[in-house]
This record gives sequence, structure tokens and C-alpha cells, in this order.
Amino acid sequence: MADELERARKAVRELSKTLKSLPIDPPPEEVHKLRTTTRRVEAIVSVLAQMEGKESRRVLKSIEPIRKAAGGVREMDVMIVNARKLARYVAGDSLTRLLEHLQIARKQNAEVLRRVLGRRRDLARENLKQYSRFIRAELAPGKKAVSLNGLPAQSHEGVHTAAIRVVRELGEWPPFNAENIHAFRLKVKELRYILQLSADADSGLVETLGNAHRRIGDWHDWQQLEEIARELLNMERDGKLLTRICETGRRRFNQALTAANSLRGKYLTVPFAQGV
Repeated sequence: MADELERARKAVRELSKTLKSLPIDPPPEEVHKLRTTTRRVEAIVSVLAQMEGKESRRVLKSIEPIRKAAGGVREMDVMIVNARKLARYVAGDSLTRLLEHLQIARKQNAEVLRRVLGRRRDLARENLKQYSRFIRAELAPGKKAVSLNGLPAQSHEGVHTAAIRVVRELGEWPPFNAENIHAFRLKVKELRYILQLSADADSGLVETLGNAHRRIGDWHDWQQLEEIARELLNMERDGKLLTRICETGRRRFNQALTAANSLRGKYLTVPFAQGV
């Protein structure tokens, strides 16, 4: 449908614009925007790839390294924010050493992002422009009168098919645990981006997807912080800080489980067991 087509082109143009205006040393909010818009375009490309694989592969190849480099910086930004929240509970040099380590890692990842942008920004923008023209010229609108768990009954067949595919993958997911729930989150994010192409998507489903995505992401950020803290610190000297990080991570994991199980129970069709 025309509305879906315009939403797809708008997302592609937004990423091109973000790449054009991005400063050499982007602040955290700009890095987050770059990563988010890149992931959204990747999801759109997965929907439209059936139209012409060559165009899709070209644009994915040019933006994937940028998304990965931005992800490294974004992860450090989030961990720094989370670590600073611990200052109200933990005093001493344990937190100072952890923050210094994270800030050094952030600078290193930012340098990687700068190099990647220097090599790939212009080509990525050109490929995005070509892809926008491709969407406009090649994607024909259509209807498919089928509905599943809040998915639009009338939408472009490619959007609908992609959404159904991801819904089935999510519905067949094994019981949640710390090893598989983050991968579930990535699929949730993919489905959410796909549904945003359609004005007819169930708003309740989109909201529930967003909540699960945020809750699991919050836990994953604390899990990564815990892994770094355990490598850098030791229980004898820094036990209070390590304990606080671990306790926070456990709380966030329980919240992530609740959100993921709520999504599955309300919108997904395959029975499942409670996570641990």
C-alpha cells in the first residue's frame, strides 16, 4: 500500500540524513539515533528483499559495519550511565576504577566508529538513495485479507509475510533463560520495525513489543556491565560494588522475563513454559 511504501522510504531517507549530519565525534544521543535508524532500515530491507536481492544485499553490506561500530559505542554509553547510578549506593575507588575502564573503552570504540564512518559514510548514503528510488519504482502495493494476533488484515503482502514469519519464530521460542532471551529481543525488535510500516498494525501489540524490547535490553545492559566488572574487580576488594551490580542484574532479568512472558501469553500462539 502507498502508506507502507512511504514509511519505508521515510526510514531510508532518515538514515541517509543521519549519516550526513553526524559529527566526527558524535555524542551519545546521536550514536543511539544512528544505531536505531540503521536497525530499522535493516528490518525494512529484510521485508523488501524478495523484490530484488541485489539491491538489498548492496545496502545491507554498506550499513551493517556502521551499525556494528555504533553499537560498540552505544553499549559503553549505556554502561557508563548505569555505573554512575551506583554512586548513591557504593562509595570508594571501586566505582571510580570501573568508570575509568568504561570511559577508556568508550574512547576506543568511538575511534573505531570514526574510522568506519570515514571509509563507508559516502557509499552508504549513495546506496540508501538508490534504495529509496528502488522502493518507489519496484514495490507494487497489494492486499492480503488474513489476520493473525493483531497483525494487519490488509497490508502489503511482503510486510504481512515477513511479520507472520517473525511471529512464528517468536511463538516457537524455547523457554526463556539467560542464554536465549537476548536473541528473542532482537526478533521482537525486528517485528516491531516491520509492523511500523503499516498503519493498520495493532497498537497494543506494538506497545507490548516495545515493553518487552526495553525490559530485556535493560537486563542485557546490566549483564554486560557485570561481565566487565567481574573481569576488572575482585570480590575481596570490591565486593560491595560487585554484589550491587549482580543484584540489580537479577532484578532486571526477572522484569525481562515478566515482559517477555506477557508478550507470548497475549499475542503468540505456541504454548510455552515459564522461564527460570
